[in-house]
Amino acid sequence: MAKRSNGEGTIFKRNDGIWCGSKYIRTTTGTYKRKYVYGKTQKIVKDKLANLKDETPCTLKTQGITLFNWLLQWMDQYKRPILKLTTFENYLLNINTHVADTTIGNTEISALTTDDLQRYYNEKLNGDSTNKPLSQRTTTYLRSIIGSSLQQAANNGLIDKNVNAFTVLPPKVNHEVDPLSLDEIGRLLEQAKSTYLYPLLLLEVFTGLRKGELLGLQWENILLDEATLYVKHNLCRVQNKTDKKKSELVLMEPKTKKSVRYIPLCDVVVSVLLQHKLEQNAHKETYSSVYNDNNLVFAKPDGSFIDPRQLLKHFHQTLEAAGIRKCRFHDLRHSFASILLNNGASMKTIQELLGHSTITTTMDIYSHISMETKVESISAIEKAFDNL
Repeated sequence: MAKRSNGEGTIFKRNDGIWCGSKYIRTTTGTYKRKYVYGKTQKIVKDKLANLKDETPCTLKTQGITLFNWLLQWMDQYKRPILKLTTFENYLLNINTHVADTTIGNTEISALTTDDLQRYYNEKLNGDSTNKPLSQRTTTYLRSIIGSSLQQAANNGLIDKNVNAFTVLPPKVNHEVDPLSLDEIGRLLEQAKSTYLYPLLLLEVFTGLRKGELLGLQWENILLDEATLYVKHNLCRVQNKTDKKKSELVLMEPKTKKSVRYIPLCDVVVSVLLQHKLEQNAHKETYSSVYNDNNLVFAKPDGSFIDPRQLLKHFHQTLEAAGIRKCRFHDLRHSFASILLNNGASMKTIQELLGHSTITTTMDIYSHISMETKVESISAIEKAFDNL
């Protein structure tokens, strides 16, 4: 057999008459492996060997593709078709806010290392001289987005492995539900009585709405004559269409089908809402030339959406003024559920009123029946044995 030139490979005829050829090619990782080809004639094998090329290294495939650019491409091609719009917008908002114009954002995905990403997450959690620390929830959210995108890049053969998979974050801290007591709720409402917060907080206490559901309420969703509230919208923060690093507030459909629900209203809430509507209508008439009427139940003086951040600021100021411990606005929702639970409401009823997608969610949150309920339950057993 004649000696072949370097790179042409080796060709030989097997005992069964089939021609075989082999050649070393370079893999994506820079190592070499022998590839075999077969054919009925020597020419066929020779042509096949000539067409065998070194595998393109991942670093060449991804040359110029930064993490930020890949995230945008991944979002457009892989996430847009399957994500709900609010979730899609939330992903984009986090990417543009926390990844754009950063060291890792400007690093090519093939050059990213686990150390790079770990350093980034540590900085997000701890903050620095120019940036405040991010919450663990937001940092975990970012890690999930980046990790999913890099896994897709690995699946596509653009990178050898998902280096994000080897990063670590501190264990998740589960906040135990700590509802306000009836006394605390009374003091909170009394403190808020002379402010715009009063009808809003009163409605929250008696309905347990999510913050976005409360701020997204329109008058058409409240049937005062029938003492019923219909949850139809959720106020959401989405990416601003002109400035990708900014956000805007829009009304959207609730997060799940179960979130769309009817909630009965008690007399005191109906009475306060009627008075609130009369005052709001008078305000609209006085400032009709500048009032932007979105038919919102709770709005800024000009009729626009109340920013959830502004609501939280005023809520915490009211808590402090009333001498009430610091808590989350969401704890009012927990208070609503806990009061129902302590007064004998079933988990199914609470699930329907809160708009949880499954009863499992409700039970996971409120499985800690209050000590008051436990004492009452034990007392009931004791009474059952009194006549024995």
